[in-house]
Amino acid sequence: MTSITLRRARAGAFPTIVAVVAVGLAPSPVAALPTSSPRFDHLAASSTDARISFLLPGRMASSRLGGAAGSVLAVEVRDAATHRLVFSRGGTRGLRGASTAKLFTSAVALQTMGGDHRLVTWVRLGPISGTDGIRSATVSLVAGGDPLLASSDLDTLAQRTVAALRSRGISKVSVTIDDTLFAPPTRPSGWPDSYGLDVVRPVRALVRDGRLLTDVSTDAGRYFTARVAARGALGGPTVRASYGGRLHLSPARPTLAATTGHTVEQSVRQMLLESDNQIAEMLFRLSALATGRSATWTGAQKTAMKVLGHLGVPLAGVRIIDGSGASRDSRLTARALTIVLERAVDVRANPALAPLYVGRAMPVAARSGTLAERFATTPSSCAAGKIVAKTGALHDVQALSGVTTGTDGHLKAFAILLENPPLDRYSVSAVRVAIDGLAATITGCW
Repeated sequence: MTSITLRRARAGAFPTIVAVVAVGLAPSPVAALPTSSPRFDHLAASSTDARISFLLPGRMASSRLGGAAGSVLAVEVRDAATHRLVFSRGGTRGLRGASTAKLFTSAVALQTMGGDHRLVTWVRLGPISGTDGIRSATVSLVAGGDPLLASSDLDTLAQRTVAALRSRGISKVSVTIDDTLFAPPTRPSGWPDSYGLDVVRPVRALVRDGRLLTDVSTDAGRYFTARVAARGALGGPTVRASYGGRLHLSPARPTLAATTGHTVEQSVRQMLLESDNQIAEMLFRLSALATGRSATWTGAQKTAMKVLGHLGVPLAGVRIIDGSGASRDSRLTARALTIVLERAVDVRANPALAPLYVGRAMPVAARSGTLAERFATTPSSCAAGKIVAKTGALHDVQALSGVTTGTDGHLKAFAILLENPPLDRYSVSAVRVAIDGLAATITGCW
């Protein structure tokens, strides 16, 4: 399905959803969206919000959420329909938010590229030469920044490439890679040397299967070469292939074959569900390219701040270093997170952000992604299936930011950021249970 077709299909689906969100009423994330618009009830909204504001301070005082040296807890809740601030404590303070920063990355990627935009990988043909009746050529596997590129995609691409080579009478090929879409990888500030490949990797524009390697581009290129050689030995004139390293061919050179490519929305969904840092950093750079900036840390940082500012997100206290939230120098605010989510549920005003909530890209409490094993015990288990949210975790950070439906039926955007939890006295699991309890309080079931 083409990007245009997808956009039109979604545009046609918006009116029913907008009628719900515009009045601030929504079902649980795993329920079907209603087709009617219930009456806005100001008294119910005030009563619900008053209950949230009354209960949160006492529950925030839990020893599992503070008491350690340097412990800082920030919580903010907003009514997404009225844009009313329901509760805030420390909401404007810049804190480490860890992977909740991926909500910013998602919003920026969707806003700059569109959820339907496909990230295509293709093969470019270099000059052809011939000696002794053998025609040979160089081809380049050109990275399109697809973070979901799979080995199976490269196998299909190899099949198409061999067919194109045979049609040109080429029997010998040197396969190279071109990953110059992104600047050569460097480490940003705040990425300690202690981070292993399972946390962050050198950010390159060509990767297959999300592999944990230093040079994922070379890995993809060697795999693709092997598949071209294997395909070239079957079903027709032999095409021999060898790996030739990196080479940038002019964009004017002919394209031999291309993948269908995964969409930005698919990439955002997998990034949020699995909290995948590599996907986040690739989207971070792709967003910069989409706005005409370079795919560097600086280009991506400037893009993120500008796009968020255009969305009306308050940026005082916010410092964006990377796309994943892994940088220890990054700072978020609970207010900025809740307003990003408030924008995301308002699909009439911000249709590009619809995948975040309406498209259900975020994990669901006790159901999916990084929340699959959360909200499993009392008192927060009452909120299972009722909250969609992004988790955040570093060794000294626990965070949760998402959307739930209050007892008044209004969508509530919330953010909970905890720096330096008391892990000398409580386990990470115990701290998370306490955070989940705050989210259940906002839902109104506890």
